Amino acid sequence: MLTDLLKPELVACHVEASDWEEAIRACGKLLVDAGKCDQSYVDAMISSVHKFGPYMVLEEGIAMPHAQADGNVSEAGICIVTLDPAVAFGHEDFDPVHVLVGICAPDPKAHLGCLAELSQMFEDEDCIAKLSACDTPEQVLETMRSFF
Repeated sequence: MLTDLLKPELVACHVEASDWEEAIRACGKLLVDAGKCDQSYVDAMISSVHKFGPYMVLEEGIAMPHAQADGNVSEAGICIVTLDPAVAFGHEDFDPVHVLVGICAPDPKAHLGCLAELSQMFEDEDCIAKLSACDTPEQVLETMRSFF
């Protein structure tokens, strides 16, 4: 399911971001450009961090930007952004972030299958290093397929 949603145009490697907001904007741009959501969804992802803190930093080095859809998501989407250099999100235990996995879904339950697959992927201790080492979207997709 996860690799079915992820296409090369939804992957960006070695993105430079000055801070976590710029990192989330880079992630959101991929989803917007692919027609998965509109800009207000990206703004909501950023607002969520301002409101709730860096809750979307899930493990060491990885964050999953997302927000509650409010009519601004047209279809389920997932994107991957690797950051170079890594960016601090303000998480006490898991900063800095090297990889962003952006998700959007028209309803809260639509992405649960993807979350289960992502948790399987994160069981590999070298997951972040492997994804960060990729230079092309195709390499990221190939690496992700190797986890399943």
